[in-house]
Amino acid sequence: MGGISGLISLLCMVVVSALNIGDTAPSLDGTQWIKGAAPNLKDRITVVEFWRTSCGNCKTQMPHLTSLQKKYGDRISIVALSREPLETIEEFTKANGDQMGYTVGRAPREISDAFMTGVKGVPYTFLIDRGGAIVWHGHPAEIDDILARVVEGRLDIEQQKQISLLETALKDALATNDPDTVALADQKLLQADPANEEGLDVAIRIAFYNNDPSMIKDIFDKIPMTGLSGKKATKFAMMLISESDLAFRYPEAALKFSLYALKQDPRNDYSMDVYARVLYCLGDIEKAIVWEKKALELKPNEEAYKSNLDYYITVRSIRAKGGYNALVAQSHDRRTAN
Repeated sequence: MGGISGLISLLCMVVVSALNIGDTAPSLDGTQWIKGAAPNLKDRITVVEFWRTSCGNCKTQMPHLTSLQKKYGDRISIVALSREPLETIEEFTKANGDQMGYTVGRAPREISDAFMTGVKGVPYTFLIDRGGAIVWHGHPAEIDDILARVVEGRLDIEQQKQISLLETALKDALATNDPDTVALADQKLLQADPANEEGLDVAIRIAFYNNDPSMIKDIFDKIPMTGLSGKKATKFAMMLISESDLAFRYPEAALKFSLYALKQDPRNDYSMDVYARVLYCLGDIEKAIVWEKKALELKPNEEAYKSNLDYYITVRSIRAKGGYNALVAQSHDRRTAN
């Protein structure tokens, strides 16, 4: 993950749509509506997702989008559009029923092109405010925080435009292959938006490139909790305990983000799992076991949770038997006996 190659690899991750923040969203006239009615883009906050029935990541986002539609009710309209044959979309939509708790339609090429020029893959989402202007675009998994701000009337469109320009500038900087240029562009982005995930990801790689773990602490200590979603807080916690180089982990901040996430959504199984991981990193195996069990209670068939729980229990057993020194002694005794 470290080194200049780690910085360059981020270039393909930064997607830039031909549509800019503040642009009027293209019309949806001509869409064939399969489930639900045509939205009024100038009357209600609208989320337009482009997807395919064969896209595994798109299927993964279905419960997420359904939960958002249920959460905000008639304050928003979530619309999923595909260019596939009408019969294919109809069959898929019918088979998935309530799992797709939002509007579904077939978009002709001209509508798809109007939105998706410059975007290489799906799922991809556009957030449109009540006046019909695009205020955000990106992967639907990242929409929660910005959607909440739009619904609550907390979005500063001019600030959002500036952040979008800085994200584009970062993409351009990554294309130069020059670490100093990348670092300056990333610094400007994080000054405008300290919780920007692209900016944070680049900053972590810059820290690796400079072999400076203190940079990790500096950037994550500047992230404000106000307005942060539990989902994003959990993601930050995971980022801070996942590095293979232990010097670049920051479990103290990970604990702060994990506790915040659980306060926002006390019944989120993934937040519980990440909290257990953080506790393990901090040496509290007993609590890690308790919280991993709670995650499994909510999602009993999650193999990752089972594996994590087994690991924590194994480590606890090793400690109970005397820890590392006891294992070394046992191994020595076995070798001697043979």
